[in-house]
Amino acid sequence: MTPIMLELLIRSLWETVLMTLASGVISLVAGLPLGLALVATARGGIAENLWINRVLGAVINGFRSVPFIILLVALIPLTRLIVGTALGTWAAIVPLAIAATPYYARIAEVSLREVDRGLIDAVRAMGGNRWTIIREVLVPEALPGIVAGFTVTLVTP
Repeated sequence: MTPIMLELLIRSLWETVLMTLASGVISLVAGLPLGLALVATARGGIAENLWINRVLGAVINGFRSVPFIILLVALIPLTRLIVGTALGTWAAIVPLAIAATPYYARIAEVSLREVDRGLIDAVRAMGGNRWTIIREVLVPEALPGIVAGFTVTLVTP
């Protein structure tokens, strides 16, 4: 392997790692609150609001059902607005993050739904508000699934 090819290989590997990590962090930061919102606004949730739940679920399902290459092309104007270009490593992060966020939101939602309902009821009975339930019960109890889902999200796109 020539030195030029080796340099290109190393640079390409670094760009791949950068795109994966940046889009992964964005999907975590945006996807976890979306998953929490889906669980909280669901029927019987801590902030039940079926209208918000259905709209949010429809938007998430809409983005999840679009093939990535179509999403990539459709997001070119937004990518140019955010990054200033539609080509390159930084430009690829925008569609990758937008594609990974709803995917991770659904994974987080599944993990959060598995939290024992009795724990939530116990915190409510002790006077805990919504934020206490989220911070002290939902996220800590679902953390193994949240971390596993994040790992799957990182390797999927």
